[in-house]
Amino acid sequence: MSAVTQLHDPKNGLAMSTTDRRLGWWGVFPPIVREGSRWWLPLSDTATIAVGRAIVASRQGDEPNPIEVRSLLSGFRSDPPLLIYAACHWPGEEMITAEELAEWFMVSAADHFAGGDWLLAAPKIEEEHQRHWSRLMAATQRQHPSTWLNRAADWMRILGASVDFESSLPTLIWDDQPASNDGLRGSKLLQQMARARKRELVVTSSLSKLADKRKLAAAKQLAYGLSHEINNPLANISARAQQLKHGETDASRLASLDRVIEQVYRAHEMIAGLMFFAHPPEPEFSRIDLNAVVVEAVDDFRESAAQCDVRLLVESKQAEAYALADRAMMVEAIRALIRNAMEAVDHGGTVVVSLEAEDESGGDEFWSVHIADSGPGLDADASQHAFDPFYSGREAGRGLGLGLCRAYRVAKLHNATVHLSGGLAGCVSTIRLLRSE
Repeated sequence: MSAVTQLHDPKNGLAMSTTDRRLGWWGVFPPIVREGSRWWLPLSDTATIAVGRAIVASRQGDEPNPIEVRSLLSGFRSDPPLLIYAACHWPGEEMITAEELAEWFMVSAADHFAGGDWLLAAPKIEEEHQRHWSRLMAATQRQHPSTWLNRAADWMRILGASVDFESSLPTLIWDDQPASNDGLRGSKLLQQMARARKRELVVTSSLSKLADKRKLAAAKQLAYGLSHEINNPLANISARAQQLKHGETDASRLASLDRVIEQVYRAHEMIAGLMFFAHPPEPEFSRIDLNAVVVEAVDDFRESAAQCDVRLLVESKQAEAYALADRAMMVEAIRALIRNAMEAVDHGGTVVVSLEAEDESGGDEFWSVHIADSGPGLDADASQHAFDPFYSGREAGRGLGLGLCRAYRVAKLHNATVHLSGGLAGCVSTIRLLRSE
């Protein structure tokens, strides 16, 4: 067998040899089109990684990530065809900085590679083509990237006719020093990226913690205000409605008074829920069996599930599943998640409550209580605000209200976690806490 094995895709006519793995060429860029003619530039492994990262990092309408821009700039400095391809497609002024070119290409890269059926017209790549590209690459590595656009024709004529593109290319300004050629360029780049990323994560974490503190402080202030200013009027309304019921014989008026009392209790429960979120009682920890807790929580919804034609299933462990927790709080947290799931599903939907053991590589052992539903799932906005007090996503078929933030508070009091995630259909909410022997 020949030392060079041809890999050919008959659908698009693009053939590559296994030599490309040694020489570092993996294909071609989409064609550069001028006046109905096409020119092709080689795609190296370096460019493949750089463009792939640009495509993944691109966000229409958002500012490009500075870390990814720097990574793409590094690709421009090390890969002439990548730089030439981006410059040939630059739609702006005749003068541009390398950073501006990288920011533009970050956003537009996906459009260049996704459009049309350019792969069907891609030329067959021979080993000789790859050797020409490798010689050009070796020659250009000894030159500063500011000179590479002047050699664009040398790259293009290997897979096409000679062409003068230099006059139509922008003047590229490199506004920082070129990377050193001491053999550590990649290492230094990764170090710079890692340091920048760590700084970004520290800032993000600090802002997130500050936002949580401010959210909790605002909830406390609101809860105390509601408790003092609203509970007293609510008590008076309830007492007056109950007085009016005595001696009332009209059935419709009795029904109306009952609804008034019912709504008063509902408002009172909402204030109590907010008070719990803002200033919960200290949990009374004991060794509890989560099997019994799950069954108790599920049993509270058997009747309402039957009335709504919802299949409510429970999958618990046969063996005992012990955890150190406040039993009443944990039952209430699981109830809140089940109630949220029940509100999310339509008639004929399904809610499954399950308990499973999880182990981490560090040796920690956890119990996870999952509540999965067949509802419409969570959109991005609902996922972000699901545990905010009084947030409601009922427009999408899911009521979040105070139930989820109550479950979140219980989890925090137990050094546990609670989160929502999308399943194959609907949503899965999970409480995860440490096991106890």
